[in-house]
Amino acid sequence: MNPAWKEELFGQKTTSSGLNPLVLPMTNAKMLRILDICYRTWQRWAEVAEAIPQYKLARIQMQRMAIEKRLRAPLIRPYQVWVLGKIGEVFGDLDQGTTKIEIVRSIVQANKSEYTIKEFEAEQIRFTQLLTGELQNV
Repeated sequence: MNPAWKEELFGQKTTSSGLNPLVLPMTNAKMLRILDICYRTWQRWAEVAEAIPQYKLARIQMQRMAIEKRLRAPLIRPYQVWVLGKIGEVFGDLDQGTTKIEIVRSIVQANKSEYTIKEFEAEQIRFTQLLTGELQNV
């Protein structure tokens, strides 16, 4: 996993139309590049992420949009990438040789409140303030 994944996610430049890239969906290929993981790893982490109601809702919405807009594949929201990155960090904290997926699933299940859109937005603000040098209470 890319140790600088948050910098890549939160440090994206504003689009030419002036939109914040963190409100725009992205391709799964871009998500895989940001996190620097393979498809199989993404599947394993996404399986754990399904325990988070807001993640699951976002996935369903993106799948529905893909069908309605006749996209080749569903897109993924930056919030979902953030959730997967946080789950990946938990996987990385565990020793090799353990059955990681069940342990991570238990940890995520017990700490669902740490994976909300509200927490994503708060971390985005904190990260942006660090980049710009602004130190305000969040």
